[in-house]
Amino acid sequence: MKKRLDIEDAKAMVASLLGKDVSVRLNRGRNKIKHYNGVLSEVHSNVFVVQLVNDLFDRLSCTYTDMVCGELQIRPQA
Repeated sequence: MKKRLDIEDAKAMVASLLGKDVSVRLNRGRNKIKHYNGVLSEVHSNVFVVQLVNDLFDRLSCTYTDMVCGELQIRPQA
């Protein structure tokens, strides 16, 4: 069985990636999946900010709840 992610695990994982290059997969529903690359620039108590590279927008603000619900996946870039 797959281990469930809770808010504290999500916060710890995001805090460990602060200042590193990350790739973000964002599921907006109805087969609308977006992929972003950037640097995790800010970590706050409810949200975190990814500074995007080569994209129309310059920042992406995400919540930890998005990660818990499975709408957002964040990984370090290799």
